[in-house]
Amino acid sequence: MSHDLQAQKAISLLNAHLGQGTIHRKGEASYFCPICNHYKKKLQVNLVTQRWHCWVCNAKGNGLYGLFKRTGASADLLNSAKEISIGKAVNHDVVEIKQLPEEFRPLHINWNTPHYKNALHYLVNTRGLTPLDILRYNIGYCESGDYKGMIIIPSYDENNQLNYFVGRSFYGGNFKHKNPPWNKDIIGFENQIDFGQPLTLVEGAFDAIATKRNTIPLFGKKIMPTLRQTIITKKVPKLYISLDRDAIENALEELEYYMNNGIEVYFVNLIGKDPSELGFSAITNIIKQCEPFSFGDLIRYKLAL
Repeated sequence: MSHDLQAQKAISLLNAHLGQGTIHRKGEASYFCPICNHYKKKLQVNLVTQRWHCWVCNAKGNGLYGLFKRTGASADLLNSAKEISIGKAVNHDVVEIKQLPEEFRPLHINWNTPHYKNALHYLVNTRGLTPLDILRYNIGYCESGDYKGMIIIPSYDENNQLNYFVGRSFYGGNFKHKNPPWNKDIIGFENQIDFGQPLTLVEGAFDAIATKRNTIPLFGKKIMPTLRQTIITKKVPKLYISLDRDAIENALEELEYYMNNGIEVYFVNLIGKDPSELGFSAITNIIKQCEPFSFGDLIRYKLAL
């Protein structure tokens, strides 16, 4: 059976069992979850691989048959799902599967465990996040697995589909960071972004959360092609670039590129600190005081390198 035909049959069965779903690009669909009964369509199903996952209650599995059996489908629908349910490995060259670690637990739910309390303490007391930040970005943690003892910060695209995540240890140690081996040519926190408003670019996820307003994390020090082109295509009115001092050359290159393309740019010079260290109030005041970056500024910075 072709992928397209199988996907169409899957949609038909899913709609019959769960109600009308929302079909997204890249072969994804979302439905209301009958397990947690969340008021938004948070049950995500990959129509090609048939992997499914609810981003609220974290229920997950492989194959339509397993989903239908767990959610009380009729005997007829169970038999139909069994006929097309995928039970073998998929070709990852055809479909790139992106999902959070199986052990992911959202922190807006009280799990009442020592790990949960330590993870929450790290975010609130060490990083200065609020409960609203945790809910807004669907921040979670893992108590076991490859990301044991780590905070997990997901990133979602404009269709609320996972496009990346970062892991940060809340216990310290030698391995503080662990990210998935995925292509970084994505737009971080895209579902939170309005390209019609002034935009700020920072390096890390915690930096973006601290800056709060219309801020994209690069998950590194370079602006990737997709984001670079989107900024030009969307005609972002003002662009603030805030990179660490060790990335000053990259920042200058980007500033020059956008200036040449008619974008009003600002260089947010934090002098040795990053936004997550400064906090929302301090970084907001610095951004407000920034002046438009000129070609004269560009020359002075380059001469000082």
